[in-house]
Amino acid sequence: MKRKRALRQVVQAAGIPEDIVLGMPRVLLRGDSVLLLENHRGVVEYGPERLRVSTALGMLVIVGKGLTLSTLGEEDLMLTGAIQSVTFGEGGRKIGLV
Repeated sequence: MKRKRALRQVVQAAGIPEDIVLGMPRVLLRGDSVLLLENHRGVVEYGPERLRVSTALGMLVIVGKGLTLSTLGEEDLMLTGAIQSVTFGEGGRKIGLV
């Protein structure tokens, strides 16, 4: 863990984007109907009301209605539907809509 923290500090000091070097997830939410996720580690759960995706920061949980995986690649995905919330971890920090 100390090594990872040290690497993160070096990357930040050098001004290099963390998502590129450390594989950190990049989440782009367009309105409340499109979510783009880069640098994921796999879909854990997928249904019309919930998507759970593994990332370098832990589990990303998206809740909504009529959720559809429009695109699923090895490292990126696009989700469409009525997105209601985006959190890291079960009951974790909210990063999007409430």
